[in-house]
Amino acid sequence: MSAVGLLFEAASYLQRGIAADVERQTGLPGHWFETLARLKRSEPASVRMNDMAAQVSFPPSSFSRLVDRMEADGLVERSPDPTNRRATLLQLTTKGEMRISEAIAIHEPVAKARFSDLLSEDELAVLETITRKIRDTNRANSTLTEMTGAQTSA
Repeated sequence: MSAVGLLFEAASYLQRGIAADVERQTGLPGHWFETLARLKRSEPASVRMNDMAAQVSFPPSSFSRLVDRMEADGLVERSPDPTNRRATLLQLTTKGEMRISEAIAIHEPVAKARFSDLLSEDELAVLETITRKIRDTNRANSTLTEMTGAQTSA
C-alpha cells in the first residue's frame, strides 16, 4: 500500500474511532463536534458557511442541512455577512459554546490515547510538519496545475 493509501486509511480509522468515543460519551455526533470545534477555534468568532463546509469536507447542500439541525438544537446561529450580502456567517451560541467545551474535555484524552500516546515527541513534531505541508498545499479548490504548474492530460 502506498504512503497516500496508508495516510487515508489511518486518518479514517482515527477519525471514526475518536468520533465514536466522543459521541458515546457526549451524544454529540462526529460532524457536529468537528463543526463546533472549528467554530470555537476560529478568529473572528464567525465563519462563512461555504468556508466551513470546505473545511469539514461537506458539499454545501449537505452542510446546510447539518447546520439546520444544529441550529434547531440551539448550538449555532446564522447571520448575514455584512461584507458580502450573498454570504452567510455561522457562529456558536452560548449553548453551543458550552456543549463543545464539554465535548473537548472528552475529546482530548481520547485523542491522546488513540494518537499522541503512540508517538514520541520527535515523531509528533515531524508528523505535524509533514501534515501541515500536505494540508496547505492541497487546500480546497486547488488544482494540480495550481500546485505544480504542470499540465495534466485528461
